[in-house]
Amino acid sequence: MPKHRLSDIAKHIGAEFDIERDDIVLNIAALNEATDSDLSFIVDRKYLAQLKTTKAKAVIIPPALVDECHIPCLVMKNSYLGYAKAAELFQKPKSIKPGIHPTVIMGEDCIIASSVSIAPYVVIGSRVQLHEGVVIGAHTVVGDDCIIGKKTELKASITIESNVHVGENCLIHSGTVIGSDGFGNAKDGAKWYKIPQLGGVRIGNNVEIGSNTSIDCGAMNHTIIEDGVRIDNQVQIAHNVRIGENTAIAGCCGIAGSVTIGKNCLLAGRVGVSGHITICDNVVFTADSGVMQSVTEPGVYSSGIPVFKNIEWGRVLIHFKNLDKLFKRVKKLETDHQQGD
Repeated sequence: MPKHRLSDIAKHIGAEFDIERDDIVLNIAALNEATDSDLSFIVDRKYLAQLKTTKAKAVIIPPALVDECHIPCLVMKNSYLGYAKAAELFQKPKSIKPGIHPTVIMGEDCIIASSVSIAPYVVIGSRVQLHEGVVIGAHTVVGDDCIIGKKTELKASITIESNVHVGENCLIHSGTVIGSDGFGNAKDGAKWYKIPQLGGVRIGNNVEIGSNTSIDCGAMNHTIIEDGVRIDNQVQIAHNVRIGENTAIAGCCGIAGSVTIGKNCLLAGRVGVSGHITICDNVVFTADSGVMQSVTEPGVYSSGIPVFKNIEWGRVLIHFKNLDKLFKRVKKLETDHQQGD
């Protein structure tokens, strides 16, 4: 079990630490669960009640809350970032050894670095390049003509279709499918005619993709995920989408084809984005938003209806059904009033 002095943690996370007793902590824990051997953290005032009763040895805390704290403090403006950096110190090291398991099936003309680790029952296509430090979990499939960059990890049971390039230091979680056909169909009378999907997928460096997410290949050009993007579980990204640097997409979002999303955007849970529109940089969509047109100005955007008590929702729904009738009545009253003038 790792042990760390508070002064060493403060240095690692970039926090101010001015306390005589440089105690040792064994773990990091939430305020309401921490013991006297743990480090904890607080982000804002809504956790003050837990701060007052916590048993933690010390707490990472923003300057505005220091006067509310009765235990040693590691002070930094972004205490949540401090927690993230501190957690690195308590993370158990991975026991990964280079090597290719005997059950791996590999195609022709592959280039595999000596430090690559490939687990049992992996299938590697032809002309695949796996660079230094790549880790591939059991039962994962990597298709033809794929390139996986340095120190990227593919967890178990992932499907990477052909012509997918993944950058360096990426992490892709189990169940994800990258490079499958986009939803391209043309109408032929009463039937559908499938449009061949000719593009690939290009993923930048330092990207993380959650479990059971689907990223389709491009119809002609590539689907592109730029550096630093974070994609949660169960997200659908259609063909020819482009997602800008450091954008984060939460669970159950759906992004239709040929959408361009700018840099440093945030899509909260269950946001739906219609096809062939553009979102500028620094846009936030709150949960359940439906994005039907391009957004050209940074800011926070919302749609959807917040939860009601069931009895209140019933009344609201009745009013909603009557809106059209009410609109027509008001319109008629306005018309009659104008004619009366």
